[in-house]
Amino acid sequence: MNRVGYGDICPSSDMTHIGRIFIVLLSFCGLGMFCGPVMDFASSWTQDVPGGAIGAALTTLALGVGLFTILEDFSEVEAAYFSVVTGTTIGYGDYSPNSDAGKIAAALFAILVINVTGGLLEPACTFLSYYCSKDDSNLIEEGIVHVKRE
Repeated sequence: MNRVGYGDICPSSDMTHIGRIFIVLLSFCGLGMFCGPVMDFASSWTQDVPGGAIGAALTTLALGVGLFTILEDFSEVEAAYFSVVTGTTIGYGDYSPNSDAGKIAAALFAILVINVTGGLLEPACTFLSYYCSKDDSNLIEEGIVHVKRE
């Protein structure tokens, strides 16, 4: 489950209250699962892939361009833009799949590209985790935090 929202398929205004509650609960459960163990798993593969995360990102981008230029008749630039927007889970809605084959491909591609994006962000996650877990005295000793002496 991801939070990409292209705006082409959305709940109707005549949805019942039970339907709205279901959508909200599904979103929270999905985000909780995605932001925890799934993202940890998603970023763990980067050392095992030839070319690392950058190689996987370029290969995945090429796959997205190939898929969406064929299935959705996007230009190469539009397909690259759509692939990056999908991978970052933004989903502006200015480009979205229209054909059934394109929608299925986008759903499967999103699973892949979101994991690749997680791999690209792994170094930043490691960096922030390291510094957020340290106490202030260690940061002062390492010269990262400066204390004004009076």
